[in-house]
Amino acid sequence: MAEKMKDLTNPKTDSLKFQTADALEEAARRLRTVDLSEKTDDVMNILQEAEERMNRFRNETGVEFEKIADEYHKKVEPVENIITDHPIPAVLIAAGIGLLIGALISRGRD
Repeated sequence: MAEKMKDLTNPKTDSLKFQTADALEEAARRLRTVDLSEKTDDVMNILQEAEERMNRFRNETGVEFEKIADEYHKKVEPVENIITDHPIPAVLIAAGIGLLIGALISRGRD
């Protein structure tokens, strides 16, 4: 299951995260160099540009999240169908795995 979850990760989301951080750092850098008492329009332009970039990144991230969620549901749905179609064997298998893990843990403590 852990391997399947790794398959669902998307490098593009990491890229979007870094782009967002870069946009915020750039806006902060530009704000530090502007004379706030004289150039209110410059400050507003910098903030508006940062907001636009953040909105664009948020939208792109939302699309990527939807793709990841769809992929997850495609992979999990067959398992859910097996469990709902065969509930008793599923419970017995889960109980057996639980007993096995419990035995391994108790054996490890001794």
